[in-house]
Amino acid sequence: MHLKENPATILVIGGDKSRYPAPAALKRLTPPVDLRFLPTEEGVLSICRSHQPALMVVDLNGIGAPLGLVCNVKAADLPLDPTIIMVGDDVTPQQRTQAVELGVLEVMERPETLAELQIRLLAHLHLRQRLSQAEQVATERNQRLNEALDLLKAAQRKLLDQAQKPERASQRSTSDVLAGAAHELRTPLNAIIGFSELIRDEAHGPHGDPRYGEYAVDIHQAATHMLTIVDGTLDLARAEAGAEPLDIRDIDIGRTVQESARMLRQLAEGTGINLDIKVPDIPLRIRTDPEKIRQIVLNLASNAIKFTPRGGRVTVEVAGLDDGGAVILVIRDTGIGIPTQEIATAMRPFGQVRQADRPHPKGTGLGLPLTRRFVEMLGGELDISSVPGKGTVVSVRLPSDAPDPVG
Repeated sequence: MHLKENPATILVIGGDKSRYPAPAALKRLTPPVDLRFLPTEEGVLSICRSHQPALMVVDLNGIGAPLGLVCNVKAADLPLDPTIIMVGDDVTPQQRTQAVELGVLEVMERPETLAELQIRLLAHLHLRQRLSQAEQVATERNQRLNEALDLLKAAQRKLLDQAQKPERASQRSTSDVLAGAAHELRTPLNAIIGFSELIRDEAHGPHGDPRYGEYAVDIHQAATHMLTIVDGTLDLARAEAGAEPLDIRDIDIGRTVQESARMLRQLAEGTGINLDIKVPDIPLRIRTDPEKIRQIVLNLASNAIKFTPRGGRVTVEVAGLDDGGAVILVIRDTGIGIPTQEIATAMRPFGQVRQADRPHPKGTGLGLPLTRRFVEMLGGELDISSVPGKGTVVSVRLPSDAPDPVG
């Protein structure tokens, strides 16, 4: 059953009723408005508690101490604090300043017509209603965000509990634990990202305070980064457990690499990097998984672009071997490079190479380990050679016929 909402109330204190719109006319509006009059300030707080006006109009021509009335209303513990405006025929600058300092939203000269006064009163009322709705939506969002954070904390506690009980963990592989934890983390993280987008984009109206939008951007970036780590962990866990499916078929490796690397053009151009793609003129056909090839190329080439300074060059090259296999080369001619002793660190899950001039490495530390696992699944080998300050060469050698997936 649909319940009819009570009309919003405008309470006018003091003044002459004939100088205000007719209450009956306002009640016929959609939505209706209840206009009530109080000749003096006596009983104002009682009326505010019983009728909860959204808008209070203090008429300066009918109230002896309007500022004292405002102070009493502001100090009272009311179920709904009304928006207060003042209306007068001759408003002095001193009255206007004092009233605004006490929290009066507007001190207006009385409009010449009742129609204009009605428009301005309704505008204040509608503004108050929109702000109230925005506050309610923000409260609901915060509640749902807190619920999502509680789910995230519960998943974290469960993961810690699993780590603290080796007798239980021994019954499952490390990959299974990681995959289970990642699955449980994705739901609350997606909820956090969704709610932060609603707040960031002001989907249900303005917040009033710009800091809420800034906080939402920070929450969104942090949650998105965490979700990237969770997804990467899940992908690596699947690959390590042999649960990552393979689709082995006959492909033109040059064309597959070219189409994959083309997706990085915009990233390279945006960071001022020259991206070259070199493939054989004659189709080079091998049996492998094209989706895994795409992921290998994207991971390695985007990593190269990320660590190459502006004006540098990244080359993705495919060349055939005498045995019928293929080589994919991702070359960073002017990249920052990796010290030889740190290459093993870069190949470990979550392993990130820290350098003095780059104290905060980009990324999650999962791209290279996952790429190497994909290469191994296709029966290939991955090799990295690098010179700090000059660049890195990543070589991927693939067989002409990848091993069939284990059923």
